[in-house]
Amino acid sequence: MGLSLPAARAAQAPAGLFLRTSDAFNLARLGTSTAEAKDSLPGFRRFPFGGTQLPEANILAFEEHRLFTLVVADLTRRRSDSEPRLKDDSPRAIRRVLLLKPSTLVVDDEVRKTGSGKRLAWSLQTNGTPEVNGRQIRIVEGEQELVLQMLLPRNVQLTKTPRRSGVPQAGYGLDLTPAGDPDEARFLNVLYVRESGEKKPVPPAEVTQRQGPTRPTVRSGDRTFQLTLPKWRDGAGEIAVLDSGGKTLLERRPLASGVLPHTAEGVRMLERWDAVYRRGRPAWDTGRPSSELVQTVEKGTIRPCRAVELGCGSGTNAVYLASRDFEVTAIDLSPTALTLAEKKAREAGVSVRWLLADILAPPKLEPFDLVYDRGCYHGVRRANAAGYVDSLRRLSKPGTRVLILAGNANESGARSGPPRVTEAEIRDDFSKHFEIVELRETHFDAADPQAKGALAWCILLRCKP
Repeated sequence: MGLSLPAARAAQAPAGLFLRTSDAFNLARLGTSTAEAKDSLPGFRRFPFGGTQLPEANILAFEEHRLFTLVVADLTRRRSDSEPRLKDDSPRAIRRVLLLKPSTLVVDDEVRKTGSGKRLAWSLQTNGTPEVNGRQIRIVEGEQELVLQMLLPRNVQLTKTPRRSGVPQAGYGLDLTPAGDPDEARFLNVLYVRESGEKKPVPPAEVTQRQGPTRPTVRSGDRTFQLTLPKWRDGAGEIAVLDSGGKTLLERRPLASGVLPHTAEGVRMLERWDAVYRRGRPAWDTGRPSSELVQTVEKGTIRPCRAVELGCGSGTNAVYLASRDFEVTAIDLSPTALTLAEKKAREAGVSVRWLLADILAPPKLEPFDLVYDRGCYHGVRRANAAGYVDSLRRLSKPGTRVLILAGNANESGARSGPPRVTEAEIRDDFSKHFEIVELRETHFDAADPQAKGALAWCILLRCKP
């Protein structure tokens, strides 16, 4: 892991590809306040991005958890319509920040050139006086101390440059430039925030990258965080957490691919939903692919294509579609469900792209040929029917088929089972943007293959031009 400190100043860092020590201190303070007390997204929209409030459109993923907070942002999108479009030679940059609670930060920046622009670089800006020791930088500012460990690039030049007095953030700039002037670079740094005067050395972070995604291991307080961080375009990554004795605090699970609910109530809802899968197989999970889906595929009504499943749960239907030569993406809010689903796909020898995301705020994806939903629409529409339809529109293109199984309000008897929807509500929700190809009564599958489940609607839509 080479490190050199040239006498000459390194190339100026591209706009936005820098971090201020004050940003790190502010983010660490967010780690001491829980999601029960406040929504931390506004703070994350500002502090890791040079003190400028980033528009929500630039936030690619966000997750608030009791053990960590994740934010991923596109640093090179326009901040407002009044700003000019980027020139062809502007670098493109994605920043992924993980706050490992209480006060350790992983800052993972991916940047690439798109023309013959200036060299790629990364800058840490500070009011303090940096002390450089190998690949570690220590900075004291007042009562706080920041220790930065450089993990990537492995071969990097570091230049410490005094900043002019009388300007904001006067002090020093520490510029990192990868050797060889590459067209793409990844800057992965671990930042430990603590009280100044702390004598105990920070635990060294480790990174493995022999093949495939980068795998950092980072210790924060009495916890060890085991991370899997592929390039953002290749996936969101995974996280596992152990205590000081090696006991598992958080089983390995996916990180968010989109913006998850992050208010206090949203975080509680996510926990309740995930707990259902941690306790065992939910009542609605029969362990078999939906008979309506199987019939639709085997009759040839829907042929192999690019498909997405909304609310995939433990993945039975997504795995079935993949086994029938569909190219499948599957979305759910429960990391435990997705972990179970990934295991099913592995055992079946099929490939599915699993995404931890909210279907009301899905990640930016190319439109699909098929959208499948067994039992998600009827629950979501009670709170946000328009939001559900808007998500369908974003995931669809003219001609996209949408197959939905939903609870049927014509069900007689006690109010048990899935939420129920009327025919009028279905037509009112979808008719503006989708053609209703088929709308008929059917039944959900029951856990007992010989039994008949709750009354349902089978809804087949086609996206209008």
